[in-house]
Amino acid sequence: MDEVEILGTFDTEETARHVAKALNNWFNWIMEGDPDEAPDFFEDFGVSTDDYALNRDDVDWDDTPVARARGNRVTISLESSGTTDTLEELLEALGAYDVAQAGEEE
Repeated sequence: MDEVEILGTFDTEETARHVAKALNNWFNWIMEGDPDEAPDFFEDFGVSTDDYALNRDDVDWDDTPVARARGNRVTISLESSGTTDTLEELLEALGAYDVAQAGEEE
């Protein structure tokens, strides 16, 4: 498995902080929560958690990913070989206007 960093750029620092918090709650729910009860982590962003209701068997993470806000950017750090597309799509759905993997930036 590869160590990956996915970067999402948002309009404001405040939005980035809220996105990072929502993502960390979502990551913890996937790893440890009840798959039959998907909380509304992304409701404030107009995104349904049901659209991203992955369960533990759907991901290849051994460790819980971590999202950090740095300025108006959110960085997701994880070890994965197969769920990066879903995370990039989710960042875009949450309002990121630019999404890239570290090392693939322009």
